[in-house]
Amino acid sequence: MKVFHVVAAALLATGLVFAQATTAPAAPSKAKAAPAAAVKVINGTIVSVDAIGNTVIIKTAKVEDTLSVTDSTKIKVGGKEAKIGDLTTDMKVTAQYKKEEGKKVAVKISEKKATAAKAAKPAAPAAPAAQ
Repeated sequence: MKVFHVVAAALLATGLVFAQATTAPAAPSKAKAAPAAAVKVINGTIVSVDAIGNTVIIKTAKVEDTLSVTDSTKIKVGGKEAKIGDLTTDMKVTAQYKKEEGKKVAVKISEKKATAAKAAKPAAPAAPAAQ
């Protein structure tokens, strides 16, 4: 009878060890992080600059876009780093922005360089009138 009790105790102990060794089903993984907001590019002319409200309105061929300017927004005027106060109305710019919490937040605003092709050409002299 003692042998039976020893064998039963050994089987019970072995069963408990295996029961603890099995792993519980994996917990569902955390939700994947939302994908980074896509950066969009617009080209246009500055209509308004609000250095206090940190916004810039840029008129494109289709619409006027209001962009929020943050401390991390990169601004370049004349090829050099600048601040929102250096932007002026009627300045031609290229802006990169992303949507955050329903707002268009400027990532980068750069003044477009004037091209030589757009420079005014002198008018050709008129031919003398025939007599």
